[in-house]
Amino acid sequence: MEYNRGVHREIGTSPVARWQHAPDVLRASPSSDALRDAFRLETKRRQRRSDGTISLAGVRFEIPSRYRHFRDLYVRYARWDLGHVDLVDPSSGTVLAAIQPLDRAANAEGKRRVIPPEIVEAPDAGEPSDKPLPPLLQKLLDEYLASGAPPAYLPQPLPPHQPQKDEPS
Repeated sequence: MEYNRGVHREIGTSPVARWQHAPDVLRASPSSDALRDAFRLETKRRQRRSDGTISLAGVRFEIPSRYRHFRDLYVRYARWDLGHVDLVDPSSGTVLAAIQPLDRAANAEGKRRVIPPEIVEAPDAGEPSDKPLPPLLQKLLDEYLASGAPPAYLPQPLPPHQPQKDEPS
């Protein structure tokens, strides 16, 4: 206590006073999450097409359905914490999604999440479209019109859905 509070001949003041009046050169310490993320490995894994999973250190991880079309995936993880694994973009390093270990007990029950099909509504064949036809299609239609033969394909409106005998109405 006496050493830091007493006036020193070389600096002309006490060390405590000098430290208090000096400019601040300290840097802020990174957060625990930032430190945890900084010491992770990044590796490439090939996705299993049959079930949309990857294996990492003997543990299976389920890939979100929006990334199931990727063949090779890049993941970032810490060897000591497989509960925090991220799917990353290899070119930019951006985290795409957090992935979780596969729950084998829930998977063994056989209950599956329903993935609804993407419904793309077809335009009505009877209504004229405001968009021009593609050039090659327009050329073919012009050739058929010039030859006098009918076009090879005429779109027909879809019939209304009729329920099957086994299907509830």
